Amino acid sequence: MRGRLFVFGLGYTGRRLALALKADGWNVAGTTRTAAGVAALAADGLSAHVHTDETPLDPATPDFQMATHLLQSAPPGEAGDPVLASLADAIGALPHLAWIGYLSTTGVYGDRGGAEVDEASTLRPTG
Repeated sequence: MRGRLFVFGLGYTGRRLALALKADGWNVAGTTRTAAGVAALAADGLSAHVHTDETPLDPATPDFQMATHLLQSAPPGEAGDPVLASLADAIGALPHLAWIGYLSTTGVYGDRGGAEVDEASTLRPTG
């Protein structure tokens, strides 16, 4: 096993990344907003847990506690980052955590016709 990735937000991009890493020998788990999402992810062989503002992930969840890598790809809400709002202290206390990443939409950069963009690129949202 290469590592244990926990993904907050196993939506379209998070799910594809999780499946690619799982195929490469990673242990991958994460969150979705619904029980139906948990079932769909289980069909892909991914361990998933519900995480919403109303039902935050239990920080004692073994998949979360064993994470060596954490990826936050859940979209922000009106109150900001939903993961940090409920789990900042728990994330800081993870015993095996070596890396944290944040995955956001590229939609804020607009159509660049295939040109490369990075954090310093001018924002040109289209929608």
